[in-house]
Amino acid sequence: NIGQIPCARSSLMSGIASGVAIGFIRGMTTTPFAAANWAVGTFAFVSLGTWYILSLSRLGEMAKIQAIKEEIPKR
Repeated sequence: NIGQIPCARSSLMSGIASGVAIGFIRGMTTTPFAAANWAVGTFAFVSLGTWYILSLSRLGEMAKIQAIKEEIPKR
């Protein structure tokens, strides 16, 4: 289930929106085939990039939470 993967929804939504926007813009100036290529490429690039950035952010937050959990018993 794709909804269970952390950060998947946000990254896919960003990719879809970017792909549609670039495909529409390129569709006004080039052939539909070229516009579709740009749309798919943009979707893949933005989706993967956003997922990677969000995953790194999530791992950083998890590390901070773990450090806080380890400090609480010492108080």
